[in-house]
Amino acid sequence: MSARDRLGAETPAEVRRHRSKSELAEPAATALHHPLWFSLLPILIGVLAVSMSSILIKVCLAPAGAIGMYRLAFSTAVLAPFALRQAGALRALTRRQQMAIGLSGVLLGLHFLFWIGSLKRTSIASSMIITALQPPFVAIGAALVFGERIGRKGWASMACALAGAVVIGVGDDHSGGGTLYGDLLSLLGTLAISGYMLAGQTVRARLPSSAYNACVFGIAALTLLACNVGAGVPLAGYREVDWLWLALLALIPTLFGHALFNWLLQYVSATTLSVTILGEPVGAILLAAWLLHNPITLSQALGGAVTLLGVAVFLYRRR
Repeated sequence: MSARDRLGAETPAEVRRHRSKSELAEPAATALHHPLWFSLLPILIGVLAVSMSSILIKVCLAPAGAIGMYRLAFSTAVLAPFALRQAGALRALTRRQQMAIGLSGVLLGLHFLFWIGSLKRTSIASSMIITALQPPFVAIGAALVFGERIGRKGWASMACALAGAVVIGVGDDHSGGGTLYGDLLSLLGTLAISGYMLAGQTVRARLPSSAYNACVFGIAALTLLACNVGAGVPLAGYREVDWLWLALLALIPTLFGHALFNWLLQYVSATTLSVTILGEPVGAILLAAWLLHNPITLSQALGGAVTLLGVAVFLYRRR
């Protein structure tokens, strides 16, 4: 999920922690012998749904902060009825866990502020490929905070992924037009979503996904509301079609992306779903070329291939 479009997925640390419990890392579908299409078709639908996020942001002319705020607010409204059924689980959280949810929400809001801002200043290709660096960044954070080991191959694959991002940045810098600034915003957004994943790592296992996402989305929306008010961003007066794009942003990537992936965790492993991190930028770039006629530069093609290769190797070694 742009990343911002994998909000309910588990981190690699969570996957390894849960693997010892009834072999949860292995999908239940294995025992039920579901046919391949049973999981493959929903995965393809989910990847397509989250890939539409950047397209809808590009065509929406509302300010970046307002796009993020309304998307999160609408998503919260959709999830709230399901979250209210889990009110008991929320009340059972400790104060420290509640603070972790609050920090997660703030970081998620900043992620959307930076990432959506990047799409206003750079190409979909550059922005989406840079956000694919999330898994290595999460691993680095887990190593620093939780003492997890990465290993030589892990560091090498991360270096490969970062090298590809540098190639994209250099190419965009030479092209001018402020695209390098957009790349930097995408990088900040990726760091923020990585922090979001780490901050909520221990809490997500204690809450149903609907309750966790509703709380975090709501806090993120309030964070962006504060940012918008402080910066004097207009919160109304948009074109009528922009409100349609905002509603679709909450509907398509959230319900047909995140919610679908959460449901699939009953049948496929979280590690398998994490490979969709590679599918989202590819899907977004192809959709942008088809629907928006966005060209793909040589530096984006080469840097993107190197970055996705590094992330693919990194994910493969952590299965």
